[in-house]
Amino acid sequence: LLYLSDVPVEATYHGSALMHRLLGEWPAEKLLIIEPGFARSQPSGHLPKVAYRTLPFGIPRLLHSRLADFYGSFVLATAKARRRALQNVVGDFQPEAVLTVTHGYSWITAAAYAAERRLPLHVVCHDDWLMGVRILRVLKLLAGSWFGEYYRQAASRFCVSPFMVEGYERKYGVGATVLYPSRAPDCPEHLEPPARVANPLVRPVFAYAGTINGAGYVRAIRCLADALNRRNGRLLIYGPTSQKAGKSLGLDQPNIEFRGLLKSNELIPRLRDEADVLYVPMSFDDGDRLNMEVGFPSKLTDYTATGIPLLIHGPAYCSAIRWARENPGVAEIVESEDDPPLADALTRLCRDSSLRWQLGVNALRVGRSCFDHSLAVAKLQKTVALASNSHPRLQTESNS
Repeated sequence: LLYLSDVPVEATYHGSALMHRLLGEWPAEKLLIIEPGFARSQPSGHLPKVAYRTLPFGIPRLLHSRLADFYGSFVLATAKARRRALQNVVGDFQPEAVLTVTHGYSWITAAAYAAERRLPLHVVCHDDWLMGVRILRVLKLLAGSWFGEYYRQAASRFCVSPFMVEGYERKYGVGATVLYPSRAPDCPEHLEPPARVANPLVRPVFAYAGTINGAGYVRAIRCLADALNRRNGRLLIYGPTSQKAGKSLGLDQPNIEFRGLLKSNELIPRLRDEADVLYVPMSFDDGDRLNMEVGFPSKLTDYTATGIPLLIHGPAYCSAIRWARENPGVAEIVESEDDPPLADALTRLCRDSSLRWQLGVNALRVGRSCFDHSLAVAKLQKTVALASNSHPRLQTESNS
């Protein structure tokens, strides 16, 4: 298996953690991971004994400059041609299949490489690709057609939520496999919430674990912090956002504490020990709507493993709210951006310890069924194997 994507394979967070968990049980000698120069992972987070190589890239810093849309358009336009440079990096490794994540630009190189060599292509979709790529507006239509072309041609397609599967099937006319984010293989198994969940809640401590992407998330976090402040409560934020970065975002309220980025096996016990409720905000901004509809918050994998009650705050159309609606009792839900509904939810959670306990129990149960590590790995391996076995080129080679 050859993996190439702008999503590094390392034990960190978001898509990187998902791919690290999914590929962790792949035979090391049968896996080659290639990362573009601007998205290289840290060796400390690598899969053991797996070969990691780097695909040369132009001038990465331009993707974060005033020229980002222009340079991103150039990178997009030359993505297919970089399949030749990719072959030089692949060297003597003989891939039988190509795996990529549709994020950034390198997935197009991976798809073009697979097509040229008639190898089965397997794509994983975390978010709507076009919303996260920096290119000129005039190229959006062309880029969208490229995505549709490779998405249809892929031997298998994995989408991070059933809502993405539904939306993409309507748009592109082909089905896909739901591949929820998975828990880590060493994720602790708890049979019930921590005992303190049933205790009276006087000064509530809420926690948010993840990145803070965009104004919609900033508003949601600030809104919760304000509501907690009126109850002498605190909001703990775990993730890559530093206190200095939080201040620049306007999140410098005295009851917000930035705790840094923790690995999954450290985060779960910390949340069980310190948090009374876990917060899942989703953006209400119109510009984020598509990603809110089809994406899925990976933080729910670890959140549901804690047994701490969940508060999901987002528009009715977002995937997290729809997931909660399909699993009644898994979370307290707020579907309005206005302050009063969020304040009412806080009141219910603070006053009703039996509600908090039952929410925690339900989160443990639903999380086990949705995010189990072994089930996700088995789904990936089985789907890739079936697609490869039925691929015309590999069938011909096997028969010969």
